[in-house]
Amino acid sequence: MPANFLSITTLTCFVFIVTNSITSVAFAHQNEQKKLDKACEAARKIALKPRRSEIFQECRQKFKKSESVCHNEAKAYNGNRINGAPMFYELPACEKAFAFRKKNTE
Repeated sequence: MPANFLSITTLTCFVFIVTNSITSVAFAHQNEQKKLDKACEAARKIALKPRRSEIFQECRQKFKKSESVCHNEAKAYNGNRINGAPMFYELPACEKAFAFRKKNTE
């Protein structure tokens, strides 16, 4: 075999290994980010529960809407605020998710 063939084969293998390694790291970061985002949203869901309960009670008592309508309105509430950031993204689980995203997108 000519020497060029061996060097081309070696180079091809090297490029394959490097590309595969980079891809593996990217997938690992994506999976970790998904896990952190899920933990953040779970923490927010717990923090939003009392407010959703208030929304349900107000809907039933003040606006006299049906239970199913009030349930859907309360369930749909996600903590968004007019001219402000959504509520509860300052929770530790969310801060951790944001820090990981920032670290891995720089």
